[in-house]
Amino acid sequence: MVNFDEIVDRRGISAQKWDDQGGEYIPMWVADMDFRIPGPITEALKARIDKGTFGFSYIDDEMYQVISRHYREQYHCEVERDWIVFVPSVMPGANLACRMTGGDIMLNTPMYPHIRRLPQEAHTGVREVPLKETNGFYEMDFEAMEEACDENVTVFVMSNPHNPVGRVFTREELEQLEEFCRRHHLLMVSDEIHCDLVFEGEHIPYFSLSEEAKQNSITLTSGSKTYNIPAIPYAIAIIPNPELRKRYQDICYGLFSPVSVLGVEALKAGYGRCEEWRRELIDYLRANRDYMEERIAAIDGLSVVHNQATYLAWIDCRKLGVESPQKFFLKEAGVNFNDGADFAEPEFVRINFGCPRSQLKEALDRVEAAVKKRKEER
Repeated sequence: MVNFDEIVDRRGISAQKWDDQGGEYIPMWVADMDFRIPGPITEALKARIDKGTFGFSYIDDEMYQVISRHYREQYHCEVERDWIVFVPSVMPGANLACRMTGGDIMLNTPMYPHIRRLPQEAHTGVREVPLKETNGFYEMDFEAMEEACDENVTVFVMSNPHNPVGRVFTREELEQLEEFCRRHHLLMVSDEIHCDLVFEGEHIPYFSLSEEAKQNSITLTSGSKTYNIPAIPYAIAIIPNPELRKRYQDICYGLFSPVSVLGVEALKAGYGRCEEWRRELIDYLRANRDYMEERIAAIDGLSVVHNQATYLAWIDCRKLGVESPQKFFLKEAGVNFNDGADFAEPEFVRINFGCPRSQLKEALDRVEAAVKKRKEER
C-alpha cells in the first residue's frame, strides 16, 4: 500500500507550487501533486543515472511497446508505432499543431490557461465559446459553436478529461463534436493529459472514435500528471494520418531533440510497472474529491462542480460576493487557489486536491473560517 498521507517537504527545491507563490500560503493551485513519485520510476531513473553516461540516444522498441500496450489494455484501441511522435510536453505539442493549421482556433471556456494562450503563441485568432452550464453540470454548447465558427477557423482544441471542470466527455458528445469538426473541416487537437485519472465514466481517446476522427486529429498525452513527473517533461502526439503526421514532423524539425533519456525511462516505468500505484492513487484522489465536495457544499456561498476525473476541481464563488475570490482566500484564509479569471471565469477558483488529506482539511478549514467571518462582519 502506498502512503499518500505522507507529508513530503517540497520547500527549498525550486518547487513552483511551494517556493514561487509569494508567501507562506497553503498551495492548492499548480497542477502537480504533493506525493512521492512511484517507486518503479525512481528506481528506473536511478539505474539510468548510475550508468554515468548521457550520449546521443534513440528511442528503443520497448518504449513503443509499452505505449501500445497501455492503450490496448486501458482504452481497448490500437496505437501503431508509426503514429507516435515524441514532443517535449503536451502544450508545445499543441502549439506546433496550431501553428501548422495557419488559421484561427476554437476552444471552450472555462479552459486551462495554457490552452487559452495558444492563439497568442501561434499568432492566430480565437473563438472562445463558453461551455453550457446547468446546475453545475457543464457540456458543449453546439448551437453557440455553430454561430461562432466561420471559414477562418481551422482547428478545435479540446481538453478531455476537462481542465478545470473535470468532465469526462461521453461517446455521444465526442461523436457530435467529431461531426461538427468534419462539417467545418477543422483539425482536432485533443489534450488528453489527464486521461489516466478517471473516477467516473470512460475515457475515449478521440482518434479511436471513427476513421474520420483518426484521419483528422492530433491526440496529445503524457505521463506527467498521472505519475507526478512534470519536471521530467516528455509527451506523445498520436497522429494516425501519415500526411498530417509528416506536416507535423516538418514543423517540429530542428526545434528539439525527439529523445529525452530520463523522460523515456520515466514513461516506460510508468506505463510498464506502475499500474498498482495508479489504481491506489485514483482511490485516494476519489476519496479526497468526495471529502472536498462534501466540505464545500456545507460552506454558505460556495459550491463545487462534481468532478469525474483529474485532481482539479472548479469552485463556484458567485454567491460569495467578493470581487476576486482568489485574492480573498489568499488574504483572508492563507490559501492559494488558481484564479478563475485565468480560465475566463473570474468568480471561480480552481482547487488542486492532489495532496495528503491533512493538507486538504487544513485548507478547507481555513476557507470555511474565512467565509464564516465575512458573513458575520456583513
